[in-house]
Amino acid sequence: MKLTKFKALVSLDERAIGTELPAEGCPFTLREKGAEHKPNAFHKVVMTTDDGEPLRPGDVDHIVTMTLLTETAGPGAFPAGCRFDLWHGEKVGHGLVSRRMVI
Repeated sequence: MKLTKFKALVSLDERAIGTELPAEGCPFTLREKGAEHKPNAFHKVVMTTDDGEPLRPGDVDHIVTMTLLTETAGPGAFPAGCRFDLWHGEKVGHGLVSRRMVI
C-alpha cells in the first residue's frame, strides 16, 4: 500500500464545530468537489496543521498536511488544484490541494 499525503489550504466554517480541533492527528472525511454522485466519494484522512496550532472555526487558508487512510481514492485522486469539502460528522469546511506526495 502506498501512503498518499498532500498539502492543502483549509478553511473551517464559523458555525461548523463550535470548538477548536487539535493540531495533530485529527480524523476527517473528504469529498472531492464534483464527485457527489460517484461511488466511494468520501475518503478518510488524518490532518495535521503545519504550524502546530489547532484549527478553529472561522480559520481561512490554514496550511495542513493530510494523510489519505483509504485506497479507494485511486492514484489520481486529489491532484494539486483539486477542491474538496471537509466533513467531521457533517460538512465543516472546504479546502484546496496545493501539492501531493506519494510515499
